[in-house]
Amino acid sequence: MKQFLQKIFNSFPKHFNRNALFHYFIISFLLSVTHNSYAQTATASTKQKEYVIGDWVPVDLFVSATSNNKVVFPNLKDSISETIEVANFTPVDTVKKAGQYEYHQLVNLIVFDTGQIQLPQFQFLVNNNGKLDTIISDPILVHVAGVKIDTTKDIKDIKEPLKIPLTFQEILPYIIGAFILAILAGLITWFIMERKKKKQPIDEKFLLPPHVWALKELDKLQQQKLWQTGEVKDYYSRLTDIARTYIELRYKIPAMEKTTDELMSSMHKGMVKQSLKKELNEVLVLSDFVKFAKAQPDFIENENSFKIIKDFIDKTKQLEEENKTTDKISPKN
Repeated sequence: MKQFLQKIFNSFPKHFNRNALFHYFIISFLLSVTHNSYAQTATASTKQKEYVIGDWVPVDLFVSATSNNKVVFPNLKDSISETIEVANFTPVDTVKKAGQYEYHQLVNLIVFDTGQIQLPQFQFLVNNNGKLDTIISDPILVHVAGVKIDTTKDIKDIKEPLKIPLTFQEILPYIIGAFILAILAGLITWFIMERKKKKQPIDEKFLLPPHVWALKELDKLQQQKLWQTGEVKDYYSRLTDIARTYIELRYKIPAMEKTTDELMSSMHKGMVKQSLKKELNEVLVLSDFVKFAKAQPDFIENENSFKIIKDFIDKTKQLEEENKTTDKISPKN
């Protein structure tokens, strides 16, 4: 290189100070090379060297480059190693100073180990007029101490969470939700009950006069011919059920829940003629013997029992004239 430069300077006219000019170019060339070699620098530093395990270790990343350089900082991930993690980092800050560009970034690391810990080296990429250069910072050595435990004191329980009283605004959404749920539950209940009402038709005995219903049921019983086919017990059960239901509807006496003796006592004098009451009692007693003592009446008793119940209904039925009279006598509210 020196011989090449010497030839160039020998070509200059003799009146030029060739030696001075030669040294000038040598110095300029060395300065240029030195400037290019130090055109960009990168460092990583911490403010202190002592930390406690779990603390944040702030690392300042610094790069100085010319305006023509494009600098790419390292792509940081959550974890650098098994014992070093990245807590967070700031955006890259750029400052122009004396023809140079300075780039700063603060990276907070967490070290989960104790002793002398070497922090990682950071790698930067610099685009220097189309040429991609790599700059690596020097490693940093810090000391990480463990948590000091005072063994002279007793172990204390973990503090309970701080109880903060609820405000009305916090409770309001729950109140509104409960109110809406209550309305929905009420609507669903009402809908189900209405459907059940529609599905369950009203019993005919509550729609017809008591004697009309009872006589219709007696006709059905007669057509079934139960005692004729040997079903004597079912016959008497059905017959007395019709009689007791008629008495409930006609006289408002809970006849289905009473024994025969209790029912006769409830039908006091003046309500029914004694002759009708006596015949009714005979049929009910005979029915009890059939149902509980397995008695077997003959066909005459079977037919006679049916006739007694039918006569009882015919002779005690409430006529329309009686209903009208009762309504006139009944006191007005």
